[in-house]
Amino acid sequence: MSVDKDFVFDALLRHNYLPTQRKASEELPPIFTTRRLTKDVAEELVKLPNRTGDYSGYDQIEYRLTRFNYVSRPLSIPHPLPHSKLCLCIRDCWEHLEYIAANPCSGIKPQKHADGRIIIMDYDDSLSKSRRTQKQAFGKRFKVHSDVSNCFPSIYSHAVPWALVGFDEAKAKKPPKFKSEWFNQLDEALRLTKRNETQGIAIGPATSNIISEIILACIDKTLVEKGFEFIRYIDDYTFYCESEEKAQAFIRQLSAELSRFKLMLNIKKTEVRKLPEPISDDWILSLISAIPSGDSINAYQAIHFLEFALALSNKYPEGSVMKFAMRTLTKKPLDLFAKCDVLDYGLGLSFHQPFLLPLLEQALSDTWLISQFEASAKLNAIVREHAKLHRSDGMTWGLYLLGKHDAVIEPETADVVIETADAMSIAVLHWSGQCPEKVKGFVDGLIASCDLYRLDAYWILLYQMFLDGVILNPYPDDVFPLLQAKGVYFVSDEEASAADDLADLFSVFNTPENIE
Repeated sequence: MSVDKDFVFDALLRHNYLPTQRKASEELPPIFTTRRLTKDVAEELVKLPNRTGDYSGYDQIEYRLTRFNYVSRPLSIPHPLPHSKLCLCIRDCWEHLEYIAANPCSGIKPQKHADGRIIIMDYDDSLSKSRRTQKQAFGKRFKVHSDVSNCFPSIYSHAVPWALVGFDEAKAKKPPKFKSEWFNQLDEALRLTKRNETQGIAIGPATSNIISEIILACIDKTLVEKGFEFIRYIDDYTFYCESEEKAQAFIRQLSAELSRFKLMLNIKKTEVRKLPEPISDDWILSLISAIPSGDSINAYQAIHFLEFALALSNKYPEGSVMKFAMRTLTKKPLDLFAKCDVLDYGLGLSFHQPFLLPLLEQALSDTWLISQFEASAKLNAIVREHAKLHRSDGMTWGLYLLGKHDAVIEPETADVVIETADAMSIAVLHWSGQCPEKVKGFVDGLIASCDLYRLDAYWILLYQMFLDGVILNPYPDDVFPLLQAKGVYFVSDEEASAADDLADLFSVFNTPENIE
């Protein structure tokens, strides 16, 4: 299915702006939305002048997502004005970029998804993965696995023109003389999202996936021309070959091609393994065999499965064992007692593993009348624990679950969240309507600093408080008033309002294939 430029523009603005690229969009609580940032709004935003002087470019919100190995990964949410400019630039030069959507080497590339997104990061299901792997590995004796070291933070903005038009033309047509060239416009729009810096791109928005694909697809093309057939998932390469010599040749060539674009191979994650080998990890095979079955799963079955999974997770610390187990179990027909026990077990694990909190939302809703007092106390403790470790996801999801059920967010909990200065967590605290004086005091301090980059790092919180009439426009520009006049919001109690649905319909029917 082809991906037209209008779909790309709409997806990047409204559906793949926030760092929610997993299939279930569970990185952030569902109160956060960009569905109202439509084409018309973006086109008005880009008419506003760019900043100049000491605050050239814009900064971004940072959101720290905890991975299954307990390492936090910083995701970013760019300011809406430079993000709109970048999306518009990608749309206007899509004819030069759309080759990335047809790259056979890329396993995750731009495509139309039913929910309006253009990038979803989930890999193949187990059966599809098995079929694809069997086809690629047939007749081969070795498997190479490698990835790019620190890929997105290492991307050099000037490497985008190098990939698009070649090194010679890009260097012969450098700004400022050739500033209007489309490839230089893309470079400039990219830098605008990050203080006009040339190093690194945001992790999270799908605009960054487009940028990375521009460069990596160019590298893919060269590798294919040299006789290598492989599959790449974002920056993760898998290559099957007949000999160890061919495996080492692939590693050398990949390293050389990456270095041309100022990227490096991750030596620590580069390995050559003999075939045959199982397609799935050992822990997945073990866990699948232990999944309880039946028309109704009781508490004993549920807890026995979770105990088995926890033992496996200790044996395989590098695998997302508990997340897989909890997701699988919560989709099963649990009886009421099982739901209560799974919730209690899950909250206990979430004190250590915040990535499990999104999976407990339904169980919490189903058992709230029974579990509310104990669950409220535990959620407050969970938020405080993850505040100590500055885990944005643990704080935001814990606060969201408390706010969703009108449970008390204890003053001590609010205090430690404020002390972290974590933008999205404090935004959820504001949304909850609890401890407003604490949030207002923190924001007053931000505004008093007169540091525009610092304000950018909290723009969702500031805009929502501006929209709610709590503060005046903290910026010396008209971005917030324009968004307000257009009815845009980024925090909502409803996942999709009637106005959002109309915007979706308009985006569908206003595409070239639907206009006679």
